[in-house]
Order: sequence, then structure tokens, then C-alpha cells
Amino acid sequence: MLTPDKLHDRLTHLLTFHSETGEFTRRVSIKGYSAGSPIGTLNDKGYLVAYIDSKQYRVHQLVWFLHHGEFLKEIDHIDRNRSNNRLINLRPCLRLENCGNTSPRVHKYKGVTFCKTTQKWKAQIGIDYRNVNLGRFQTIEEAALVYNNAAVEHFGEFAYVNQIEYHENT
Repeated sequence: MLTPDKLHDRLTHLLTFHSETGEFTRRVSIKGYSAGSPIGTLNDKGYLVAYIDSKQYRVHQLVWFLHHGEFLKEIDHIDRNRSNNRLINLRPCLRLENCGNTSPRVHKYKGVTFCKTTQKWKAQIGIDYRNVNLGRFQTIEEAALVYNNAAVEHFGEFAYVNQIEYHENT
């Protein structure tokens, strides 16, 4: 395992970082890759990963390390695009804060599911690895709004806020 100083030296020897795109390119040809070619492939979680001396790194962690001199385990992509590794899009965070900035997975609104038993929309939020029930509501928009308020309260600037579309009942 490389020490931080040696890793920094190795990165600056092997790679060039392009701040306007958030991409690294190779300075030298290595293992069939030509100089000038970009590094990184998307992993199954949507992060760009790259190998440096046979060790896998997430590219956003390399960007942070190169510019700040510290290797952080948790780094948030502000725009939630895991392959956008421009320095301006990265910020240090805690694991729980990073979880607060995730996109919805089931419905179009994060923190909202439909309860078949009550025939209502349920709002819930994950806090400290626990699901907290925020109530049941007649409309999906009401549930999303309640989730938004709780997310801002608990996650602050890291909160993913649903963009609510209201529909006229006609």
C-alpha cells in the first residue's frame, strides 16, 4: 500500500486532472492504454473507478486526495451524478449525510410509498439507520411535501428535496 506522499507522487506522475470536466487522463502509456486516454470505468453503483498500481480507487476520492491531501471515505456528489467528479461538485460528508442526498428509488418521490391496507400514501424517512414513519396521506404530493420538510430538518444542505408536481382534480 502506498503512503499518502507516494500515492500523490504516483498520481501526478501517471495522470493529468482536467478541472473543467472532472476527468483524469493518462500522462504515459501503460498496459495497453495510450497517453491522453481517460481513466475509469463505471462500477455497478455508478461510480467511476480506476486502478493505480493494481489497487482499485473511486475516481472522486482520487480527485479529492489530489487537491486536498486527504483520502476521505465519504464524499458527496452535490448533483447526485456519481460520475461527475469536478471538484466543485464534491464535498466531504458523513455517511448519514451522504444517504440524505440520494434520489428516489421506488416512486417518483423519495420517502413515499403506497400503503395497500389503508389505500393512502405513506411518508417515511431514514434517520440513524432507522425508518421513521411520517404519516399517511390522501395524495402522493402531500406525502412528498412532508418528507421534504423532514429531510431538510434532518439533513440540512445534504437533503434531497422532491420536486413536487401538483395536478388539478378535474
